[in-house]
Parts: sequence; structure tokens; C-alpha cells
Amino acid sequence: MSAMSEHYRELHRWMSLPHIWGESDCIIVLADWVLRVRGVDPAEAVRGTYCDPVSCQQVTGFLRAPVETAGRYLEAVGLTRGNALQIGDVAVIRRRDDPRWPCGAMWLGDCWGCKGPQGTTTLQPALVEVEAFWGVGYAA
Repeated sequence: MSAMSEHYRELHRWMSLPHIWGESDCIIVLADWVLRVRGVDPAEAVRGTYCDPVSCQQVTGFLRAPVETAGRYLEAVGLTRGNALQIGDVAVIRRRDDPRWPCGAMWLGDCWGCKGPQGTTTLQPALVEVEAFWGVGYAA
């Protein structure tokens, strides 16, 4: 029996959390992952400062400018936008069947892991549009 990889362990942790804006939403769980892997928290300044989509937009700007917002926080802690996707990297994606809502996601090697109001899920690459991704430096 093989041990579960850290990135799947993280995905399972997300499954155990309720979706709470500002505490365990799609971006905060990615920040948790970056903190776990890199030892720095890109969401430190915004954790617990918003409680719904409206206040998330007011505080972070994520819903209208997701790539710029995610980039500002991730790049401030040393992550760079990627050009060669690796397991454990984080991204802003949109579902092709509902592109209105941006989502933070983690690359699992063959699919994307996401945390949303309806729970944690995986999405096949053909189902999403990747707007941008950042290398985390996780060695699977």
C-alpha cells in the first residue's frame, strides 16, 4: 500500500472543510497549500476580512479581476507565473460550462482540484479554461 501524496492529502483536507468565504473558499485553501509547501501565507492580509462574494470583491477584487488579484498576492510571496505546469501549482480557472465565476484551483497532475460552495471537486482539463497559473515548487 502506497502513502497518499501530499497534494491529494491537501485535497482531502479541503473536502473536510465547509466552504466559508474568507476562511475556506477557493483562494484561501490555495493559500493554505502555499503556506504548507513554501512556509509563507499569500492570504495573510485578507484572511477573515470578507464573508460573502460582495465583500470578497470589495476587499480583494478577485471576482472582477481574478488573475491580477491572485497574482498580486502570490507574487508578493515569491511565486512566479508558470509556463510549464507542475503538480501542486495553483491557478485561476473558469469552468467552460459556467465561465461567469473564476475559481482558484490546484493542478493534481491529470486534473484540477477546486473548492467551491458546493464542495470540493476535480475537473478534467477539457472542462476548464486556465487563465493563469503560478509555480509553487512542490515536488510530488
